[in-house]
Amino acid sequence: MGPEYRQLNLALPGLVEQLRSVRKARVRRKSKPARSEDILGLFEVIPPPDPLARQQIAQDRGLKLDFGLTAQARELLNAINLDSLAEQLQVYWNPRLITTAGLAHHTTSRIDLNTRLIRFPPDEPGRTLRHELAHLVAHHRAAGRRIQAHGPEWREACTALGIPGEQRCHNLPLARRSVKRKFAYQCRCCGIIVPRVRKLSRDSACYPCCRTHNRGRYSRRFLLDPMPLGSAKKLAPEHSWA
Repeated sequence: MGPEYRQLNLALPGLVEQLRSVRKARVRRKSKPARSEDILGLFEVIPPPDPLARQQIAQDRGLKLDFGLTAQARELLNAINLDSLAEQLQVYWNPRLITTAGLAHHTTSRIDLNTRLIRFPPDEPGRTLRHELAHLVAHHRAAGRRIQAHGPEWREACTALGIPGEQRCHNLPLARRSVKRKFAYQCRCCGIIVPRVRKLSRDSACYPCCRTHNRGRYSRRFLLDPMPLGSAKKLAPEHSWA
């Protein structure tokens, strides 16, 4: 007759009942719907940006808020039914601008003006303000869509703001600085050479070709291909190459 095998009961007294109660509690916890306050407690509540705090940061960087130009720009925006953009807009004088007459920051709805504009006729600050304001209007109307910096959207905004036919660049006698170009690209369609200070981070197309052959819209047919810097220097010596 073979050996007998017996199952030993190694459970401690009360351990089985305790494990069963823990399992039941887990089931009840899963079936219980989560409350909104419990969910919100898992995340950090970030308050909306405070205009006063944003103004303080700008002052720390040497910027000076111009209340008169801000009010003037807001009136222009209200006139073309952009009240939401007008509420956020602020215009500053930026002493750090050297060669640029103005800058438009569409992510913060801020315009920076060169402090040297006050040396020129009284209408120059206002015209530069409308120029930069047109950039904000174009980006606001595009609603996240990729547009050219001085494309048809910007020109349409210039017309709405009372400066039709505005030029892309200013001709003011501001200080100039020599910038060395280290990269060169060439259009595969027209052959134009485009100098660059920094390398292109994504595929870019030749804007003159897109405007002529594709109504100003982006097309991969006119991509800019990288070319050796030595060849670019020989073909386009008029640029400031590194």
